[in-house]
Amino acid sequence: MSNEIPQWNESGVLPPISESSPTSAYRSPYKTTTVELVNRYTLNKRRADILSGFLRFRSRLYDIGMIDGFQWIDGSFTENIELIESRKPNDIDVVTFFDVPEGETQNSLVQKASDLFLPDFADWRKDTFMTDAYWQPLGVSPNLLVERTVYWYSMWAHKRDLSWKGFLQVPLSPQDDIQAKIILDDLISGGFYE
Repeated sequence: MSNEIPQWNESGVLPPISESSPTSAYRSPYKTTTVELVNRYTLNKRRADILSGFLRFRSRLYDIGMIDGFQWIDGSFTENIELIESRKPNDIDVVTFFDVPEGETQNSLVQKASDLFLPDFADWRKDTFMTDAYWQPLGVSPNLLVERTVYWYSMWAHKRDLSWKGFLQVPLSPQDDIQAKIILDDLISGGFYE
């Protein structure tokens, strides 16, 4: 797995495919880690705050046993929005593809942490974690999983103006997140950005 996040293209977005090799497997969603996410996107205080919230959000998932799966990361956070729209990102958009932990059901997870899952708490999640969160269990029928994956891919592979863009995939990994948090805390305490 390559952890390299491609550079933004001329439009300020991640390229949807490798421009030098359009049929290669190196394409969106680009597989990376939270460590690389922190190293690449801690460009200013707002992005650092968003990454801190995102790591806290993931920590809550681990607390309820959600450690198997991955997340698709998208939105203005993955774009050079500071250049494109002369603003900082508001949050990070995330779809979590997850295996239900052993001994749990989707309903028992919701009962343990309704604030993480229920739509009524969407604004709270954005305020608390700066994360716009969506969910896709992996243990559904193959047909439904393909249908939902195609839905998310088609939603996130385009901007609102219908231009193509890429996005990222990070595994759920408590170990990576510990390292990412150390790096992020060091960057924040170093005050290298405004």
